[in-house]
Amino acid sequence: MRNNAFALFFLLAILNLGFAQEYPERDKKYDFQIYEYLDSITNGISLEVYLYNSKPFSKWDVGPLYKPKVWAFDTVYTAGEVSNFMWGAFASKYLIPRKEAKDYANRFLQQGIDAEGASVKKFEGNLSKFEDLSQKIELSKNYFFVSQAYLQRVDDVYKEGEIYWKYLIPSDSPFPMSNSKDETSIAAYTEEQTQVLDLLKELSIYAVVKTTNGIFYLIDGFTDNSYGYYYSKSGKMETDNFLFNILASRQINPNFYYYVAN
Repeated sequence: MRNNAFALFFLLAILNLGFAQEYPERDKKYDFQIYEYLDSITNGISLEVYLYNSKPFSKWDVGPLYKPKVWAFDTVYTAGEVSNFMWGAFASKYLIPRKEAKDYANRFLQQGIDAEGASVKKFEGNLSKFEDLSQKIELSKNYFFVSQAYLQRVDDVYKEGEIYWKYLIPSDSPFPMSNSKDETSIAAYTEEQTQVLDLLKELSIYAVVKTTNGIFYLIDGFTDNSYGYYYSKSGKMETDNFLFNILASRQINPNFYYYVAN
């Protein structure tokens, strides 16, 4: 009996060590801190404003950017599942029935599919601007851009009004936000970064994600879902990026695709 108990204890110790190494955030409660922070700052905030700010890569999107799986809310989630979990919690806060909340994603994806024709036509009418924008982003050292009506983002630096700020994120946290900010020591965007943001606004693109293989241009997004354009110098559609689970794609020209991701 003692030998069995020792073996069980040893096995549990090995498993816990593995979890600690793979998921150092497990016992830090960063996930709960972020949830409590969002819960407090959204009191009195409309659903429309919540959805606007929680779009993929916007300031209230908690989906991990560099790690496909994380420990969150007492279990292991994929990056996309974290965003979906948070939407479920806030749908409940906004008194949206569970069945209706689940249907939001399906309605959004259908919207992306229905928008293909008009989106491709708009792209073709602005091809030279998309080519210029893609070249600027390729030459940039930055990987994330967001250009919304009242919010801009370049990597981890946000701008609201004339205020530049960033989240203070612990080094072992896989989440792209926290419950505290730095608003005092952030440099303004460079001329090159501003040019990219201005072009995104002109082309009605709210977010950009640059990967090692290409560039995703997001027209719209909901939790971990999005639709828009994808640019690749090689002409190949990227299908192995954990941030974008490609549901459908159509090649527009040798270097650009229209895509829908769920």
